[in-house]
Amino acid sequence: MPEDLSRYIIRRGRRYSYRRRVPTDLVDILGREVKISLKTDSYDSACLAVGRVNESVIGYWDELRASGKVAGGQERYERARDLAVRLGWRYQQSGEIAEAPAKDVVARLESLETVDDRRVIDAVLGAIPMPRIMVSTLFNEYEQLSFDARIGKSPRQVELALNPHRRSQKNLLAVIGDKPIAELSRQDALQFRSWWSDRLRDENLSVKSANKEVNCLRAMFRVVSDARLMGVENPFKGIAFRNHVAQGKSRGETVSRDWIVQTLLAPGCLLDGINDEARHIVAILAETGARPGEICGLEQSDFVLGDPIPYIKIRPNQIREIKTSMSIRNLPLVGAALPAAKALVVAGGIVRYRGKNGSFTTGVNKFLRENAAFETNQQSLYSLRHALQDRFIAVEAPDMLVASVMGHKFTRPKYGAGPTLEQKQEWLARIALMPPSLNQP
Repeated sequence: MPEDLSRYIIRRGRRYSYRRRVPTDLVDILGREVKISLKTDSYDSACLAVGRVNESVIGYWDELRASGKVAGGQERYERARDLAVRLGWRYQQSGEIAEAPAKDVVARLESLETVDDRRVIDAVLGAIPMPRIMVSTLFNEYEQLSFDARIGKSPRQVELALNPHRRSQKNLLAVIGDKPIAELSRQDALQFRSWWSDRLRDENLSVKSANKEVNCLRAMFRVVSDARLMGVENPFKGIAFRNHVAQGKSRGETVSRDWIVQTLLAPGCLLDGINDEARHIVAILAETGARPGEICGLEQSDFVLGDPIPYIKIRPNQIREIKTSMSIRNLPLVGAALPAAKALVVAGGIVRYRGKNGSFTTGVNKFLRENAAFETNQQSLYSLRHALQDRFIAVEAPDMLVASVMGHKFTRPKYGAGPTLEQKQEWLARIALMPPSLNQP
């Protein structure tokens, strides 16, 4: 059935006009109504003209939408909220205002007595509804709002940083279903905690895994709530599980010097059973005490082998960021690290494990455990950093030099440039595990 356009015809004085309410998504631009004179005092003529005018109006609305100038629900809400604050009012929904003390309501109404700007009226009276951000879109909102926290990270690092948040949202959705996050209650959060409690009991999972998801949900809700919902109370606050076993991040136990030499570095040792790139990276880790991610993040230009003192540069690059300024450093290559670095450069640099320190450590640790190679169950590749620290202590190396090599913060006030490359080489050479000649490629 054709639309009855006569409902848009009104009489204003002697002449007829076209009047129609503006769609909600265009109100901020056009106001509540559009009024156009039909330029006739004859109703019959007005009926003939209204179709043409209505077609033009709808066409104009479509053009506005296509131009991208139309504010979505989120943008309209934010505009109204910000305008209310600029006018000296806390933005509240119309329902909240209706329940406020009478004097507060009267004050808002009196401030609008001479105002005819619909945007101001909507802002003061809370006419723009709060956007309905759902549990199913929580991660997407968080990803957009927290982009600055990942500036400088490689795509791989970004993926690793976001995966726990994505997974925690998926699990929350499965437990409580989809609903507006503004309506998330403490009971919803406790239901998610109870779900994890059952998993901890039935699947023998770690408290660390549960708390990671709780913490991710708390962080996502905080970021989105602060930006979109004016700080709604965070239901995930204070529901983490208590870890009775250990506090902090476990780095495992140290390993002995003899174990490193006999199991990882000596010709014909057990580590000959893994690929060449992994074996070379292990040698550099053992002699420098660097973190696995720092070595897997080296580019070709970070290997400086032609200088009188060969070294590697631990610095931000296209592969990964460096979290702290103390971690940016140059490390001399001594012992087994030098031939290993040379072999990597000849092979084209870090290729297989480029930016994939997780794959590297998982693979090597798995190989060593499957071969019952570790001295205790608490040891891992990260134990090589503990071992370097122990070797420094054995030769009474200066604390400032040890911190400079390890990439640690030095507790005393810093003056000057710090230990030189020559000084680092001297002390690392004293504790080198292997003579370079034994591992020359």
